[in-house]
Amino acid sequence: MGVAKKLVRSRLAISALITAAVFATTAGVRSVGWLEELEMVAFDWLLRSQPLIELEDNPVVLIKLREDEIQKYGQPLCDARLAIAIEKLRELGAVGIGIDIYRDIPIPTCTGQVGDQGLSEADPDLAEAALRDDRVVMLAKPLEIPPIAPPKFLEGTGQIAVPDMDVDANGIIHRALILYHHEDTPYYSLSLQLVLRYLREREIYPANDPDQPELIRIGETAVPIFQPFDGGYHAEEAGGYQYLLDFALGPGGFPSYTLEELYTDSIPTEAVRGKIVLLGTDSPTVKDHFSTPHSAGRPDDPLMLGMEIHAHAVSQLIRFAHGESKPIRSWSQREEFGWILLWCALGGALGVWNRSGWFTAIAGLGGLLALVGASKLAIGSSLWIPLVPPVLASGTAAGLVTAYRAFREHAERSEVTGLFSKFLRPEVAKAIWDQRDQFIGPDDRPVAQRIVLTSLMSDLQGYTTASESMDPEALMNWINDYMVVMANLVGDHGGVVDDYAGDGIKANFGFPIPSTGEDAIGADAQNAVNCALAMGAAMDRLNEDWRTRGLPTGRVRVGIFTGPAVVGILGGRKSMKYTTVGDTVNTAARLESFAKDDFSSQTERGDWRILIGNTTMQYLGEGLRTEDLGSHALKGKHETTRIYRVLGTS
Repeated sequence: MGVAKKLVRSRLAISALITAAVFATTAGVRSVGWLEELEMVAFDWLLRSQPLIELEDNPVVLIKLREDEIQKYGQPLCDARLAIAIEKLRELGAVGIGIDIYRDIPIPTCTGQVGDQGLSEADPDLAEAALRDDRVVMLAKPLEIPPIAPPKFLEGTGQIAVPDMDVDANGIIHRALILYHHEDTPYYSLSLQLVLRYLREREIYPANDPDQPELIRIGETAVPIFQPFDGGYHAEEAGGYQYLLDFALGPGGFPSYTLEELYTDSIPTEAVRGKIVLLGTDSPTVKDHFSTPHSAGRPDDPLMLGMEIHAHAVSQLIRFAHGESKPIRSWSQREEFGWILLWCALGGALGVWNRSGWFTAIAGLGGLLALVGASKLAIGSSLWIPLVPPVLASGTAAGLVTAYRAFREHAERSEVTGLFSKFLRPEVAKAIWDQRDQFIGPDDRPVAQRIVLTSLMSDLQGYTTASESMDPEALMNWINDYMVVMANLVGDHGGVVDDYAGDGIKANFGFPIPSTGEDAIGADAQNAVNCALAMGAAMDRLNEDWRTRGLPTGRVRVGIFTGPAVVGILGGRKSMKYTTVGDTVNTAARLESFAKDDFSSQTERGDWRILIGNTTMQYLGEGLRTEDLGSHALKGKHETTRIYRVLGTS
């Protein structure tokens, strides 16, 4: 296995460990309840994001006792006036009448004249009005400290209900009560009592679910019991038979009338007949307003009246009975943690495979939108799935893995580019990093590979004579003038200086990143020849400069050959060279030294000579002037090589 693959596996292993640690941390933080507040905020937003239900014939009607009516009729409303309201609702055909007003203390006698605000010759009796049939239901809190007792005349009847709202720790109502038991005595919620009367008219009767006897089935819907860890809750109080409210009709989703309109017979009969009516107060002086998902964190939305929340509970149970809505349910904790782990893993994967800031941003945004979209689709199907923990887990995993990957990549880049920079220009070493899989072997050394390249060998004739006559410092300055110019020309033409040997330069074109395809190989050959011509022109200029300075002059010989070669490391770790070997390189060297004293047919000065082999010649275009020297047996080669001399451009 190559080191690049080992590095990849190592990165994957560490990234997997980071992802697992992020998941474990997220799961732990969630398990102790630190994310509950954020999860409830997300749940509220998901509920608000759902389209509201619009009912053609809403089964619930509200009768509101407003502040101006409290000023008229008094607070609390006297028995006679409440009895009148009940009788009028009965006459209008209400099938259930829920009184959202406690009557646990004696109420003053009504004052006023006959006909005043609905009073008749004889004050109607509230007990008689309430007990005429069982459609009237009134509130009590028998288990509170101190308790709020029901009216005396309703004791022992089935017309008493307990409030069905449970306020969460953050002050928001999300749940409603169906019933609870205390010492084997059942206490029914106001919404359930009213729904039972409504459904009775339609011959629908709740019963225990045959598959899960502990659940109540209303119509065809089995209502799940709220559990302490459902959804985003953490160890929430789950006493009694509770369920999650969907508030699907939104604020103001129920038709409403005032008590004054009821007293003055201004309410159409069809608005009430066959429906459930809730009567309660709507006044700032009577504190009966609560926060719901529709008002949480939104100052533009008013708090919701207590009787309106009762109405939402009633509406939801009726929709259950008709199969129009499903209860909001949650996954098991195992399924929820699996969901979080999935998104955490996706975040970690994004950190591993991201290639740019834009990719990360787009993929991250796409993942967030997908997660939010999935959560919205789920809540639209009455399924509450985790949103906040996956967002935190995936985002954290992506961030940490990206940071780790950047750190490792920086270290590995420095290692690889540092290794190759011993032999190559930094920009070439960087290109090797970008294609490191094909260059790094199992022992952290560059792998040997066979490629097709064009090898250029050059030699400075005159160096030996100069070295005998010049002092060391002057000699080094003189040869460096030559080497710097020639090496720069190699780089300018896309080649790489492989080695220096005294006055000789070994360069490769199509190295170390292999050229593939005939066009690319031909371009390497053309670049090598153009480089050689530039070296000849540079030699002419150097000689002119050296003559003016009284320095020795020289002549450059160049041999070029195109063909397969092997590239790899020569030497040990303390002394190694990344180089090319093979017949192509040897042939280029033999061409450079072939008849090395023959500079005929060159420029007038004869300061340079370029010989190329037939394999290079076949890639050159028509823009060069060449001379065919015929086939010759080069030193150390059994077969002859056809040699061409490059004279210049045409």
